[in-house]
Amino acid sequence: MLCAVERRELNLFDATMYVMGGIIGVGIFFNPASIAEKVPDATWFLALWALGGLIALAGAFTAAELGGSLPRSGGFYVFLHEAWGPFVAFLFAFVVLGVITTGACAVVARVCVDNVCALVPSLAGFERVLGAVLLAGVTLFAMLGAKAGAWLSNACMLLKLGAIGALIVGALVFFSPVTTAAPVVAHGEIHASALGAALLPIFFACGGWQQVCYLAGEVREPQRTVPRAITLGVVASVIVYLLVNWAYVRVLGVERIAGNPGFAREVATATLGSLGGKLLTAAMAVSALGITVVLIVTTPWMFVAMAREGLFFRRFADVHPKTGAPIPALAVLGVLCLFWWFWNEAGKLVEATVFAEWIFHGLIALGLLKLRRSRADLPRPFASPLYPLAPLLYLGIAIVIVAMNTPTSLQHATFASVEVLGLGALVYWPWRKLVGAAA
Repeated sequence: MLCAVERRELNLFDATMYVMGGIIGVGIFFNPASIAEKVPDATWFLALWALGGLIALAGAFTAAELGGSLPRSGGFYVFLHEAWGPFVAFLFAFVVLGVITTGACAVVARVCVDNVCALVPSLAGFERVLGAVLLAGVTLFAMLGAKAGAWLSNACMLLKLGAIGALIVGALVFFSPVTTAAPVVAHGEIHASALGAALLPIFFACGGWQQVCYLAGEVREPQRTVPRAITLGVVASVIVYLLVNWAYVRVLGVERIAGNPGFAREVATATLGSLGGKLLTAAMAVSALGITVVLIVTTPWMFVAMAREGLFFRRFADVHPKTGAPIPALAVLGVLCLFWWFWNEAGKLVEATVFAEWIFHGLIALGLLKLRRSRADLPRPFASPLYPLAPLLYLGIAIVIVAMNTPTSLQHATFASVEVLGLGALVYWPWRKLVGAAA
């Protein structure tokens, strides 16, 4: 027997760990190579990470105000529904639940499995089974409730921070760099197009803070806790990013990071010795597991929100009376994750739908601007500092990212995004009738 009562067991620490767990993933061990290749200058390289952090903070302030005003499970879906109505909110859920989050879980599970097999070579050859067990296992664990999910998420996050911290300390305290060469390029030789291209992976690396908004209904005093968790989590994650990239540059120099997919392993080995490579492999496995936990625990609450708004089957609005977990929603999400895992094309489609996702990020920023005018009655326990600077900056970045994903440069990706959005628009009215008939 299910019920509609949420338990509100998550405290500020749990919520902050969910924010950081959604941001700090395996990308920090890979993305700097492509960024340094585009901007092969240490000063610009680190400055861009700082700029990316400021922009992430602008997005965080935007979501924090909305999360405080609308502290209900469902996150971005709830914000879009309130600002733009059910059709836009449904399209967002269709893209995120159907492709982006579920596909991302399959992609990240692959990273976790590959690194586990690197640590335990005897498991090689069983990757398909291991990935399925991982996704199914995390889904089943999430059915124990948001608090149980928080324990696992917290453990992964703390282990991840420990490994990254060891890397930072080794590089900044114990490593003695040789005399560095002159910069590869002068500052003036870096073009604006290169800066823009380098910022894109930084934006993606700084994303994920919005996941905590999805389970706001499970957070104690969400009007205060959710905005604080988003702000603290983003600030802490940006600090970690700046320190670890500084460590990379100190050990290798930006010229040896550029285009080098194994740069993080070189840094780990140079700073921590023979165990450094194994520590890095373990850190990547734990990082991937942690992101999988965050996505699987938080995202099903969008199904709950849809059901409560009449856009999904009513049964999915309920949670388990003992664990507080949205069991039916978790089961559907788990099946979708397994589908993408076995289909093996998740990575391409997730990358292709980034264009569509950022359209909704822009609508979130516009939504805050709209609700400030049209819903002056909404409580605002957290007001975006220097309003409207944060939502305007967030909106501007969303426009830039969408503009850069045009048919001239990423034709296949852009068209795939349009196709997914078009499919969602086509099924919207038949779906509403089907759900209404089943109510």
